[in-house]
Amino acid sequence: MRKIAPDERQMMRQSYVKKMINVIRTQGFLSLTIQDIAHIMNLSRASLYNYFSSKEDIILELTNFCITYIDEAGQTISNEELSYPLRLQKVFEQAVFSAAYASDIYLNDLKRSCPSLYEKKMQSRKEQLSAIHSFYQNGMKTGVFNELNPAILIIQDETVLRKLINTSFLMEEELSLKQALYDYYKAKKFQVLKPEFLIDTKNKDINELVDCILQKLAAI
Repeated sequence: MRKIAPDERQMMRQSYVKKMINVIRTQGFLSLTIQDIAHIMNLSRASLYNYFSSKEDIILELTNFCITYIDEAGQTISNEELSYPLRLQKVFEQAVFSAAYASDIYLNDLKRSCPSLYEKKMQSRKEQLSAIHSFYQNGMKTGVFNELNPAILIIQDETVLRKLINTSFLMEEELSLKQALYDYYKAKKFQVLKPEFLIDTKNKDINELVDCILQKLAAI
């Protein structure tokens, strides 16, 4: 087998751990064997070891991938050169992926098996919530957002989006994920933005945002 360059190997590691997200979100990872993981990644056990040294290495890569995404999204949310409506879209996107990447099942398994990695994940989460809280507060101070409780807005996103990415819920309600995300973000936009900032009556921005999110989710 040809030698894999470090950059290519890192890209492949991320590509393979992304295939684990849905399983780990719904089932956790403590009960998974290396053979189970190789099957999910569509690799032979031998090929898996070309990219990962152990099951712990896989969980480390997955967790660091999630943390990096949150940190990068946080930089956009805190970028005051961007408009508040545009950054609100990023808050929504980040909330969707937080719901997809970090379920309670996954976090409980991480806390039990990798305490230091769990603490790192929780610190990243704490910084994420602080940035979003400040974003809402500043938006209210500048007169772009309605006067609302940032903590309630944050917990609302966490609760609703965890429900929306649940396939069984969507089936029960006869909803597509695209329609569910579209409807929720539309409601969020009207809830948060003052009327004078709701200039896109055709909601083209929502269509583009949801399509972008779905494309990224499809890559998982």
